[in-house]
Amino acid sequence: MSLPNILLLISDQQRADTLGFRGLTPCRTPHIDRLAEQGVSFDRCITPSPICGPARAAIFSGRYPHQVRGAKEDDPHSIEGRDHGGDMMLNDYSLREPPLLTQLLKDRGYHTAYAGKWHLGADVVHDWFDAAWGFINRQYMDWCAESGLPDGWPLNDDSVRTHRKPNMSIPVTKVNPIDPAHSNDAWIADIALKQLAERPSDKPFFQVCSFNGPHPPFKIPEPYFSMYDASGIPEPPNFRPADGEPDCKGQSFYRLLWQDHGEYWEAWRKSFAVYWGFVTLIDDQVGRLLGALEAEGIMEETVVIFCSDHGEMLGQHGLWQKFQPYEESLRVPLVIRAPGGPGGVRSNAGVSLIDLAPTLHGLAGIQPPEVWEGRDLSSACRHGTAFPAQDRLLFSEQKPLGAFHGETDWRLVTDNRHKYVWNRGDRDELYDLEKDPWEMDNRTEDKSTEKVLNRLQEELREWMEQTGDPLREEFERECLTTK
Repeated sequence: MSLPNILLLISDQQRADTLGFRGLTPCRTPHIDRLAEQGVSFDRCITPSPICGPARAAIFSGRYPHQVRGAKEDDPHSIEGRDHGGDMMLNDYSLREPPLLTQLLKDRGYHTAYAGKWHLGADVVHDWFDAAWGFINRQYMDWCAESGLPDGWPLNDDSVRTHRKPNMSIPVTKVNPIDPAHSNDAWIADIALKQLAERPSDKPFFQVCSFNGPHPPFKIPEPYFSMYDASGIPEPPNFRPADGEPDCKGQSFYRLLWQDHGEYWEAWRKSFAVYWGFVTLIDDQVGRLLGALEAEGIMEETVVIFCSDHGEMLGQHGLWQKFQPYEESLRVPLVIRAPGGPGGVRSNAGVSLIDLAPTLHGLAGIQPPEVWEGRDLSSACRHGTAFPAQDRLLFSEQKPLGAFHGETDWRLVTDNRHKYVWNRGDRDELYDLEKDPWEMDNRTEDKSTEKVLNRLQEELREWMEQTGDPLREEFERECLTTK
């Protein structure tokens, strides 16, 4: 049996409720919908960490962020001989793990290529891939200038950035005057299409196309900017902060940005509408790539995977951006279409992006390395068998970006019914996702859920011990010694 090609499509900061076939919002994604019709959608997928670098480190290393080593990019440019020590993987760090995922694929005969956002260190991307481009934002800016185009990179516009320090993106919406065909995400798709066209004809390919959108700022071109009517978008029940939230949320940098944009729902309607337009722009780029596979006649020889690194709060819980243990930030799309596999399957299995690395290897017929933490989902995608249980325990984690963040480290465990969050040095959280899907009722002080709380705390402790979490002893002192 010949080896399948693999196309991995990654969006950035896309909520799971934006997938059109799920019918949860007006957002339209016809091309991703088609993948779901022909494959499997894992509707309960979570991210191992709701921030770009650590989430991507988990995807490509098969290990949790606290297990992955990172360092600043000023190290030598070759993995060989490089010091693999350093801190755990942070958002602005270069990945200091051996490139097992791609090396084992290369050893099997694959040609590997990467287009777009990498966020794991420009100094190491060529250690992972035979070809790579579009992983530095300056490359796009230079292309716009060389092509005689306006600067399409939205973060160069101070009006869509906060006056606070650091001056990161805010929920302000604005039309980008660039033609959609010249937008950053179309440019990334162009790179992937070029890499596919220039690949060796005698090898299967592992092609990654990693978009920057729908990560804010929400400065996007027409017709996407005006595609969705903002006027009728209802206020989410959890738009405002809930009683029982950890104290750090009240002082969070992202609560300040929420207040700056507007504490009333009316200020956020257009942000939602343009975010959906941004998702549809990404979906159209997905359609271009699928069209290229069909035009070449290799769609039935290619596994296609669509996912996002993490979600987006969009003002819910009174918070902006990601970083949070709440469903809006934690849940991500994951759709896998395998040739000859089942189609139209909607699975509530407990899965995580930590499962992607072993699944990619399983689809290529490679035994995943034992050091990887995730589960191989290839049998589910190929044969509709061996789905993980819906109540499989899933874990996630977060480390603040810095003192400015105003928040604390957290660790999370969920069985997809209950979710427990340990907030370091702050109030913990326990939610019943079946009765309280908007996570507005923190039940850590509820005697009726004491057994659930104790069970999940012990499960989290065991996971922290098994994975070598450096915060395990502190967790035990805070949560277990008082019992």
